[in-house]
Amino acid sequence: MGSLQPCQAVIFDLDGTLADTVGDLALAIERTLADFGLPPHPEDVVQGMVGNGLRKLVDRAFAAHGVTLDEAEHKKAFARLLVHYSADPFENSKLYPGVLETLEQLNAAGIECALLTNKMEPIAHDVLNGLGIADLFKEVHGEKDGRPRNPDPASALELMQVLGTEPETTLLVGDSGTDLKTARAAGLRAVMVSYGYSTVPVATLGPDAVINHLHELVGGLALASEAD
Repeated sequence: MGSLQPCQAVIFDLDGTLADTVGDLALAIERTLADFGLPPHPEDVVQGMVGNGLRKLVDRAFAAHGVTLDEAEHKKAFARLLVHYSADPFENSKLYPGVLETLEQLNAAGIECALLTNKMEPIAHDVLNGLGIADLFKEVHGEKDGRPRNPDPASALELMQVLGTEPETTLLVGDSGTDLKTARAAGLRAVMVSYGYSTVPVATLGPDAVINHLHELVGGLALASEAD
């Protein structure tokens, strides 16, 4: 991977980028479907449904059973999903290899780290705490009332204000087309990981760089000569 300098801050996606969270999402949607008398989906099927937030997960999980929810039913299903997911948001989730070390090296080099996700913000905080990396982020932005959801650039632009950086010195690292669209809308360079939840090869989306291991960021930012 070529040099990504200059860089003063990195904004990360969560699901499929920093952590494999599909196990907990699959369990939560399984319990939600059961509340409506529907069978579960296999975990690999749920993985293909992840992206754009929990509301979309509800839509996709029910649609896969041929069920279209009206507004009232969707509201009820989403509420049930929140109950189930909030109860166990990180029990089966795990960091991808090299994530902790990469975040620590970025912090040590004075590069601010922030999180930008369509996951509900309180749940995002719980997941970060559960995975032991919460202290490595200066700011966390998730879904909450009044905040536009990605790929709207509002949250990314607000994060840069908090971080005190400009688009030309800020990277966005994600695993999906939504992450790339968010980066482009905010004027950021986009680095895509190849191991996430994207349903298409991320290189075909046209990011500025593709990495197979998060530690490749360290080399791209010239933070350590021994980096991959």
